[in-house]
Order: sequence, then structure tokens, then C-alpha cells
Amino acid sequence: MIYEQLNKILRLTQPKLKKYVARKLTAVYDSVIVGDGYVYAQGDFPVLLVAHMDTVHRDLPKRIVYCGDNVSSPQGIGGDDRCGVYAILQLIKKHKCSVLFCEDEEIGCVGTGKFLKTELAKSLVGTFNYIIELDRKGSKDAVFYDCDNPDFEDFITREFYDTSFGSMSDISFLAPYLECAAVNLSCGYYNQHTKAEYIVPSELDRAIIECDKLLQRTDKSVKFEFIEACNDSWYNDYYLDEWRNLTSPETKTYYVYFIDRHHNCYGEDIDAISFEEAVGKFLIMYPNTCYDDID
Repeated sequence: MIYEQLNKILRLTQPKLKKYVARKLTAVYDSVIVGDGYVYAQGDFPVLLVAHMDTVHRDLPKRIVYCGDNVSSPQGIGGDDRCGVYAILQLIKKHKCSVLFCEDEEIGCVGTGKFLKTELAKSLVGTFNYIIELDRKGSKDAVFYDCDNPDFEDFITREFYDTSFGSMSDISFLAPYLECAAVNLSCGYYNQHTKAEYIVPSELDRAIIECDKLLQRTDKSVKFEFIEACNDSWYNDYYLDEWRNLTSPETKTYYVYFIDRHHNCYGEDIDAISFEEAVGKFLIMYPNTCYDDID
């Protein structure tokens, strides 16, 4: 059966989840800051744990369906990224890491952008050994985005995880700003951004166990710095543009569309600070679409 706390987290709106995690963190930490776009708790273990509180689904799960070891909902289960929130609340029972829960990642990492404009974020530059984000599909993925630190990659993938690749998440902006290496790890959900999304609780459990192992073998004296990948690809240009959007947001109009299996085209002009935010808004308008089919 799905765990009681995860069941609750899956059913909460983002504003209610924000209040819920703030209460949970306050029970563990002396310093918890609830800001516009984020909740931050200052720990005494030099690792930052990150997850986001929003999902792409328009409706909350009204009915949760169990099929073998899979958990889903006709409304969309919201494992991306309620699994990450749940996992962090379990990990801090043993490791008092600092924690950052962000709002509105799915529409362009908006909460992260707000956090990075604060004096709090400025005060944290250089203070963490590394960052773990729990916001990745599957069971064994480790995604480093534009962080190219081979020692850190070896540390993360030495025992369990396999290096994989992704487009963007909150750590794409947190890592270069905070000047430390970061990784996005799997937390047991699949088919994200669709109503066919499902969670494998046993893999979520394994994610917590493997993160615990990483934290247990963390040498508090060793910091892994953020080393930007050295190439001139579109990948770096893309992140440079996104970084500028987060620090000095300017709204643009993007035309987003998809073609369904009956060859019907659906498109919208959407005002957003980035293409990712435009796609996020489009997915909210058309919740039955698949992220991979959108142009």
C-alpha cells in the first residue's frame, strides 16, 4: 500500500503543500524560511536537498489506483515531483541536510528564479559540498546537466547510479549560482507530464536508501565545485539564455503546438519568460498531451 504521508502529499495543492512542508521542516530545523516561490531550511550537514512542489496536472488525484507495484490516478498521480518531496522528508529524519522546496518548476523554474534573487541565496554561495535534487524519472538515473566535474560524477555513480541526460531542472540554475556540483537523481516515477504517469513505490524506497548511502559516505571536508561543461554547443547557449531569463525575466510570445494521432493540430500563443515555461502552461491547458509531442 502507498504510504500515508505520500498519499497526503499527492493530494495537496501546491499552496497547501507549501504550508505542509514548512510545518514538517519546522519540527526538525531551527531556521525555516518561507519565501515567495520557495521554502528553505538551514541544516548542519553540508549538502542541499532540492525538490519542487508543483505538478503539471490540472486536477488533484481523486482516486488512486493500485496495480501490482504501480500507483497511478485517472487525474494524473503527480509523482513528478511529489516523490522528491516525500523522499526528502524521509531523508532528513537521519541527515540534517539543508532543504530547498521550490514552486512552479514545471513552468520554467519560477520559484528557483525568485530564490536566486534573495539575499539568502547570496549568503549561501560556496557553503555546500554538493546538491542532490530528487526530480528524475526511473530508478537509477543520475543527471548532471551542464556540471562537468568528473570526481563528483564518480562519487555519485560509483555504486548504484548510471549517468543519464536531461533538459533542465532547478539545479541547472542553482548549481552555477551556488558554485557547487549538483545531480538530479531518480525517484521512482514514470510517464511524467501525462495522465498515464505512475509511481513504483519500491523504487521510491530504493531512491531513499541509495541517497542515504551517498550521504553516509560524504566526506564533510570535501567540496565538489561546479565545473561548467566546456563546449560551444546549443546546450550551453540554451542555459545562458535561461539564466538571463531567471535573473532578468522578460516575457516573450511563444507559439506552442502538438498534432494528435488523428492529425488534428492544437496550438496556442503563450506569453512566458522561457520556452519551458510556455510548454508548462500549454500542458496545463491540454493535460492529455505528451511532453515529447510538443513543438
